[in-house]
Amino acid sequence: MRLDWQELFKLLESNDHFIVTCHVHPDGDAIGSLLAIGFLLKKWRKNFQLICSEGVPTVYSYLEGSELVKKERDPLITPQVLISVDCAEKDRCALASEIWDVSGLIIVNIDHHVTNTGFGSLNLINPQAAATGEVIYHLFSKAGFDFDSSVATALYTAVATDTGFFRYSNTSAFTLELVSVLVKKYGIEPSKIAEQVHEQKSYQAIRLLGEVLCTLQVGIGGKVAWMVLDQPMISKYQVENEETEGYVNYARSIEGVEIGILFKELRTNEIKLSWRSSISVDVSKLAANFGGGGHARAAGCTINGPVDQVVNDVLQFVTEYYRAR
Repeated sequence: MRLDWQELFKLLESNDHFIVTCHVHPDGDAIGSLLAIGFLLKKWRKNFQLICSEGVPTVYSYLEGSELVKKERDPLITPQVLISVDCAEKDRCALASEIWDVSGLIIVNIDHHVTNTGFGSLNLINPQAAATGEVIYHLFSKAGFDFDSSVATALYTAVATDTGFFRYSNTSAFTLELVSVLVKKYGIEPSKIAEQVHEQKSYQAIRLLGEVLCTLQVGIGGKVAWMVLDQPMISKYQVENEETEGYVNYARSIEGVEIGILFKELRTNEIKLSWRSSISVDVSKLAANFGGGGHARAAGCTINGPVDQVVNDVLQFVTEYYRAR
């Protein structure tokens, strides 16, 4: 897909004050892409703020530059350009909504989600890319910028986490070529990053996983599996949100299951759904029915209501989906 990088370079040349943000509940692609764009702006000698309202998840604190990410922007600095990375829609950007009222604000939207709404003044979206980090790698190539191992680590983290460490169907030949360059040229050690992301779980997180697995059910002809993570469980174990992100994969990994869903109660009457699927089901379309989106094999949405009601409503919807196939 052809992206208008030259228009972005013109914006970089003609403006001085930037804000960079990502989506709420940030993952490795969001944080890695955020830091990589920060490096780009530093190379261009620009004034910039990296903003994520929830901060950098502890699991990604090994990334150099993560300490530069702030939860709130400096209100005394009026940005000229806002760069959003890895965020499919404006309402999911991880910064205060008042930013959209800044007069004359130029919005650059860099993403790879097929459900992206194209909310930017300039949209650099490639749904064929495995991760937003892959899109940004193209950006560095087009700009002719070399970078150091810290940026390579951020880009590797972005791509590796969004491909399930190269297990998901969005992993392409180019994806593997890209990470091969990062390993060969910049000395990235895949085993160390995998250990940082996957092998730093707390004792409490593993105990919580045990309780969540006890809620596991399979239905709809064995094609759908789901689990519930409610507030009493979260309060009992006091586990960080980021440590529960991989739980949904246990539901999807069951033989014969095409759709795995984790219902997570963020607070009373606010339920976050994580969807995972096999190659035969596009869960981004299912999540879109509830105001969410994402990728064909991994998507999310948030639904208001009591957790039991939300579970019943969603399972009824999925049942109707299978009846209509």
